[in-house]
Amino acid sequence: METIRAFIAINLDPEIRGYLSSLQQNLNLDAAKVKVNWVEEKNLHLTLKFLGNISPSQIELIEIELKKITSQYPSFFIKLLPEIGVFPSYKMPRVIWVGIKEGAAELTEIYNLVETRLYKKGFPRESKNFSTHITLGRVKYLKDKDSLIRSLKSIHLDSFSQKVKSIELMESKLTPQGPLYGIIRQYPLAD
Repeated sequence: METIRAFIAINLDPEIRGYLSSLQQNLNLDAAKVKVNWVEEKNLHLTLKFLGNISPSQIELIEIELKKITSQYPSFFIKLLPEIGVFPSYKMPRVIWVGIKEGAAELTEIYNLVETRLYKKGFPRESKNFSTHITLGRVKYLKDKDSLIRSLKSIHLDSFSQKVKSIELMESKLTPQGPLYGIIRQYPLAD
C-alpha cells in the first residue's frame, strides 16, 4: 500500500516567510563558527502534528476530524515573539526558532483537539510537549556556543502578525536537495 509522509500545519503569510528568511540570511554567525541547515523560505510553517507515513484510509480519517475541528473553531491572529529561541536549551542549541506571542493559547487549544481526536482514531500521541514555534534552522556544527547565543540574543524581531484562517494537511517529500512540502488539503476555520 502506498503511503505519504504527512503533517498538519498552519502555513505562514508570504510577508512573514520573507521576513524570517531575510533574518536567516542576515544573522551574523561567522564568529560562532557554526553550520546551520536553514529552513527554506517556502517551507517555513507552524507544525501542529507530525503524522509520519500515512495511508489513504488514514488520510480520510484525518480529514473527517480536521473538518469537525475547523468547522467549530473561528479564525484568530498570531503575532511573533520579539526574540529568537533555541531547543533544547542554550547549553545545547540544536534548533533555532521564533515563537508565537499572540495566538499561542488558540494554537495550543487546536493542537489539543487534534491530538485528542486523532489519538481516538489510532494515531500515537506526541511524546514532547507542544511548543508554538516556527523552526528557522537546525544546528549541524557549532564551535563557539557563547558567540552563537550572543548573536541570537542581540536580535529583536519586528512584531509581524497574521490572521490564521485555515489548517493544512501537508505532504513532505524528502529529496537530496531538502524536503518539498505541498498542501494535500486545506481546512478553513469557521467565520
